[in-house]
Amino acid sequence: MAEALFRSGAGEGMSVSSAGLSALEGLPADGDAQRVASEAGLDLSAHRGRQFTPALAMAADLILVMNEKQKAECENKAPRTRGRVFLLGHWLPPGQREIPDPFRRGPAAFRRAFDQIRLSVDEWLTRVNAEQRSL
Repeated sequence: MAEALFRSGAGEGMSVSSAGLSALEGLPADGDAQRVASEAGLDLSAHRGRQFTPALAMAADLILVMNEKQKAECENKAPRTRGRVFLLGHWLPPGQREIPDPFRRGPAAFRRAFDQIRLSVDEWLTRVNAEQRSL
């Protein structure tokens, strides 16, 4: 969901991709995720899961994760990424920065996660797009 939101608001020259620490390699996005995204005008039908790898991490300028546990796991798998791994909710108020994983928790959990992801992506895009304009 975050990847689709980033793509919809990304400036020219911004490459966006996603990978999961426990991704179901090659499988489509969860049905609840697809429905929630579709309600917001986003199409996840082409999405396929892929695993986070050190090679993917090293090719990224910025790595965004949903919670502190994921942040630590990414930095442990790819130690040279420290300083480039942030919470997706980094710019949100304390107490709202970690986004609970909605997988297997039903449509309401996906809607709550989507709302928090959308707020987080909007904050990141505001900053990243401003940075790109100043270059």
